[in-house]
Amino acid sequence: RTWMRFFGQGLVETENDFGTQGSLPTHPELLDWLAHWLIEQEWSIKRLHRYIVLSDTYQRSSRATPELVTNDPRNQLLGRQSRIRVDAELVRDLALSASGTLTSTIGGPSVYPPQPDGVYAFTQRRLSWETSQGADRYRRGMYTFFYRSAPHPMLTTFDTPNFQTVCTRRVRSNTPLQALTMANDEAIIEMAEGLARRLILHGPSSDEDRITMAFRLCLSRHPDAAESQQLQSFIALQRNRLTAPDTSSTDREPADIELATWTALARVLMNLDEFLTRG
Repeated sequence: RTWMRFFGQGLVETENDFGTQGSLPTHPELLDWLAHWLIEQEWSIKRLHRYIVLSDTYQRSSRATPELVTNDPRNQLLGRQSRIRVDAELVRDLALSASGTLTSTIGGPSVYPPQPDGVYAFTQRRLSWETSQGADRYRRGMYTFFYRSAPHPMLTTFDTPNFQTVCTRRVRSNTPLQALTMANDEAIIEMAEGLARRLILHGPSSDEDRITMAFRLCLSRHPDAAESQQLQSFIALQRNRLTAPDTSSTDREPADIELATWTALARVLMNLDEFLTRG
């Protein structure tokens, strides 16, 4: 199961069934060796995690060559790394981190991050949700309060399991609702605006350099020339749209126009598949 967290699939695919009806391990000798090594390490899961993530196998690129796709389409031979969408609790965390608003406090009671009004109006009984303010508003997803009968909508959208049953592996889906959530959810838009403020207040002055900073914060890489040029054109288009004489935006202050422009770019980056995917 530890292996599954890092590679998307365990050394035994049926991690919930190690009996005669389950699948055989893809790498039985590796499984035996790791089990023995873990005993020697006094059952330290932290050492096991470190050992796996520092291995050449874990650090391989997820780029799939035609040969790998043909010979090992499910990547059972570990010729490449697997691309995995992050767990539901981490989706909002990524946006919090990129925007610079993440509260790093560890421990404490559950919190109530923003969510759409009326979400709990149709549950078995009407439930209250007083949105947290201050630093608690930006706590990590693992601290989000949930009702067993009605978990936070974003968690459900991104395949969090039923909290009333035991789950050994989450099934990852790919649905239009997930894209709509990243584009329109109140919390994500708030984080996009936070990222825009971070770029304006603490970033470089030129559009090109700000785009590079946004890429580093959201995608942990530099944009290539084509991406940078396309987004510079997008920024110019947004500024023109917000200052056009035939729009209601002409009475805005220049600072508001800049904030709206860079918020639009932040929403673009946060809607990319790459933003939610561990490559």
